[in-house]
Amino acid sequence: MNPYYRDKLAWVFGGSQGIGLAIGEELVKQGCRVRLWARRAELLLSEAARIRADWTSLDVSDYTATETAIQAALQSDGTPQFVFNCAGLALPGYLLDLSAVDLATMNEVNYLGTAYVCKAVLPALFEQRGGHIVNVSSLGGVMGLFGYTGYCASKYAVMGFSEALRREVSGYGIRVSALCPPNTRTPGLEQENLRKPPEVLAQEEKVQVLEAAQVARYLLKALPSNPFTVIPSFDGRLAHLLSRWAPGILNLFLKRPPAK
Repeated sequence: MNPYYRDKLAWVFGGSQGIGLAIGEELVKQGCRVRLWARRAELLLSEAARIRADWTSLDVSDYTATETAIQAALQSDGTPQFVFNCAGLALPGYLLDLSAVDLATMNEVNYLGTAYVCKAVLPALFEQRGGHIVNVSSLGGVMGLFGYTGYCASKYAVMGFSEALRREVSGYGIRVSALCPPNTRTPGLEQENLRKPPEVLAQEEKVQVLEAAQVARYLLKALPSNPFTVIPSFDGRLAHLLSRWAPGILNLFLKRPPAK
């Protein structure tokens, strides 16, 4: 067990499946007390029982409900040392095919849900003079991906929010990191594949898909050194570097071909 996690308290939002559940499961293995949070109560109940975690049903896009639930959990659990914001969804597609509701939903869950949790829990972390917040962005939060306009915008917002928050709270002993996973095998990915443009599906067949457990283990190994950006794959780190220093190379692969 890593002493960074042993006998600590972690709250994992978006913890009923996918990366959030994998993080919660790995934290329990590390001797951490864990509370999972998610909207789907039945799934949450079964998974929390399986990994021996507490649970709370919550829609993080509702600030009033989020603040109320967090205040109740602070009373029952105490203040967490770790807060993982994993709630999110992707609705890929050409921009002209996305509805206004699609765009609003991704922003409300991915960005505002993250900001709401942080806002509600920060007073307790300030009083504790410590804690580590991990906000899950995406590889699409550090580089624009064709077919993901609305999703990338919401995840770029998570990155900007997290970078600003890291500077805002560092003097209080609070750490902030951002996880930027590439495609990861989750129930969410299966749903995304039903909506992706054909060019996107063709390109993604050529890249590595990580398992959620791989992402969780990589993240928890990295966090003690307090990184800001955590990209848990070599392909992802390379793509990020190319997007910053040689974007023309990526444009050969990550763009929509002209109409015939």
